[in-house]
Amino acid sequence: MTDACPAVRLGLAAKCLAPSGGCDRVLNGKPCANKKGTMTMDISDYFDDLDAHEGCTTWLYCDVRGFVTVGIGNLVATEDVAAVHPFFHRADGSAATDEEKRAGWNAVKGAFDATKSAAFYESACDLRLPVEYVQGLVATRLATEFIPGIVRLCPQFSTFPLPARRALVDMAYNLGVHGLGMFPHMLAACNAGDWAMAAGQCHRSSCRDTRNAWTAQCFIDAEVAVGTSQ
Repeated sequence: MTDACPAVRLGLAAKCLAPSGGCDRVLNGKPCANKKGTMTMDISDYFDDLDAHEGCTTWLYCDVRGFVTVGIGNLVATEDVAAVHPFFHRADGSAATDEEKRAGWNAVKGAFDATKSAAFYESACDLRLPVEYVQGLVATRLATEFIPGIVRLCPQFSTFPLPARRALVDMAYNLGVHGLGMFPHMLAACNAGDWAMAAGQCHRSSCRDTRNAWTAQCFIDAEVAVGTSQ
């Protein structure tokens, strides 16, 4: 057992995401206290999905509402919040000062255009975050916000087939846990293990057709995975 606990490997200090008795990894150089069993909940399973659907940046940008954001939808509410993050200058790799971070935040905020995507703001300032740090922000939100919220709605979440878990994480990250809770028929189907029904109840009116189709396919794949395992 030499590889790090997934939470630690992805930048989340000393917190295991595996269900009780399910982690066989090493946590801070010692066997994880949650070491019995075989099931681990590796949040790296979800990064590619979130990157593909939400986009991931190392620079500050404005979302469609004008909120300054970084990474995969991580709000940077004020210039003072920006000063907390370890931004560096793209030009030479030097660490940005707090005042430079605040100036960068204001430059991005001042460039807001609701018609533009995140890529538009790449040239608004030269501040960047390390990729590993951005991944850690996502890991923290998954660990403290989204996965616990999904578990409240679906107590057996950790036992669901991986495709179903991927679909639920994507929906929660996109809609928020409260928004996910507005799909009672889909959640009931998930809790009953009826993945075909879940596929028919997961449509989001705010999503692109391609993303909705991907989510439905995940639930169909979960149905297939259960069938092949029986």
